[in-house]
Amino acid sequence: MALVVIIYVLLLLLLCNCFIYPAFLSPLAKIPNAHFTSPFSNFWIQWQRYRSSENKAIHEAHKRLGPIVRLGATELSVSSLDSVRTVYGDGFDRHEWYCRAFENYGVPNMFSMVHRQPHKERKRIISSAYSKTTLFASPEIEKISQVLLLERLLPTIEAATRQQNPLDALEHSLAFSIDFITAYLFGLHSSTNFLQDVATRKRWLDAHDRTKGHQFWPMEFPSLNAFMRIFGIDIMPSEVVLLTKEVQGLCLQLMAMVENSSPSTTNEAKDESTNWTKPIVYEHLLRQLGQLSDNKAPPSVPGQSSQAQLTIASELMDHIIAGTETSGWTLTYILYELSLQPQLQIALRSELCTLSSSMVYTERSFPQPSALASADLPSPHELDSLPLLDAIVLETLRRYPAVPGAQPRVSRGQTSLGRFVDIPPGIRVSAQAYSLHRNENAFPDPESWIPMRWLDCDKESRENMMRWFWPFGSGGRMCIGNHFAMLELKLIVGAIYTNYMTKIVDAEGIEQMDAYTSGPKGNKLILEFQRA
Repeated sequence: MALVVIIYVLLLLLLCNCFIYPAFLSPLAKIPNAHFTSPFSNFWIQWQRYRSSENKAIHEAHKRLGPIVRLGATELSVSSLDSVRTVYGDGFDRHEWYCRAFENYGVPNMFSMVHRQPHKERKRIISSAYSKTTLFASPEIEKISQVLLLERLLPTIEAATRQQNPLDALEHSLAFSIDFITAYLFGLHSSTNFLQDVATRKRWLDAHDRTKGHQFWPMEFPSLNAFMRIFGIDIMPSEVVLLTKEVQGLCLQLMAMVENSSPSTTNEAKDESTNWTKPIVYEHLLRQLGQLSDNKAPPSVPGQSSQAQLTIASELMDHIIAGTETSGWTLTYILYELSLQPQLQIALRSELCTLSSSMVYTERSFPQPSALASADLPSPHELDSLPLLDAIVLETLRRYPAVPGAQPRVSRGQTSLGRFVDIPPGIRVSAQAYSLHRNENAFPDPESWIPMRWLDCDKESRENMMRWFWPFGSGGRMCIGNHFAMLELKLIVGAIYTNYMTKIVDAEGIEQMDAYTSGPKGNKLILEFQRA
């Protein structure tokens, strides 16, 4: 009899703990549930992540239920400005999901750091290299822009135009982006040249693309992954592990190229006739984080590198991936939308022709082009002042944010979110650009790409749109590369549409994937270029 009573008591406690308390008594019980299972488990939202439908599912939940939604037993989503300020105003730490997703070589970097204080210290070290003041006055950025635009990209487009060959705009956008960011990190002499080295470009981009889609289990269920390894089972396919090492090996190779540049070689490379620039970010990290110990040149095998080398490599690899995908995808969608509107291309070209320094590209001897003089590129300040160009970039970042997914944080203490009070600590809380950018009060007809919304508005409306504008996040964790990305995008869009008109040949699969970071599902955009 006593045993039966004990069993009944245990069952009652289990019922209360797993069903009655979370559904009726928990501080989260008053928050609308995205799914009927949300009070009891995180199964529904994990299932959405597994099937790559998280962004849309969360957005639909907000449309039905309001600005604060319970996604699971220990997870919330917010889509109001007040709640976003609460969650991202330095009050919450990042969720440990970041360290699972974004560490490189097993070493934390600024983006993957969970706690606020270490992040602040690392950000203080790095952020000055990406400030708007530094970038706009940088002779390195000027030289990088000249070489990449006038000696690599525009000659490639010109050759395709003369031969009437279409180009994969996505592939070339990613190539330009990785060349641009690695040149700023390591210097032109030690950077990638994916715009011209087609074989290396295709191999690396393919390897990087094939590593995606295998992150769900290790990121969302790390304990399961560790448990399976006890039995010799690795959830991550061995091919993906090898491809990840190949992708991350690029950073170590570029570091080695910088370190192996002897003083005499460097002095020779500084000659004006060669493509040499300072390795701005790499040198900055060396100064701030301390000189590398052990070997002068980091080896290509991460396990053989010193901790100091791997700390710097983890940081730089994060910059490479972020600087390649976000800018490359955004540029692709700018080209796509402009290709649908020839009249807007003409209007943009008319605006670009008002620059005091024209970006018109000419070749003295095809197919061996002679680079234009530095005066033929406008100053960043002048380029930044063009209203239509700015509106096109802003609207693309709104409609096609490269990071549309949820940015998870963890509640601290007893927190209030909107009308819901006493949110307990340890709850996963997030907002997503996908939903914020579809607020119909700020952005009427949000599914449409309408750059004129940024021009045909009064000051109050524009300020309201900027409050909801979230492609780079907000608060202390806001992306430090936002000014770098805006400058890069305006340079390349300006250079292209000063000289060419674009027309779509194949845009199948141009819709964005549903993921944390998001490019075209079809992994291509084939365009035809014609001289303007």
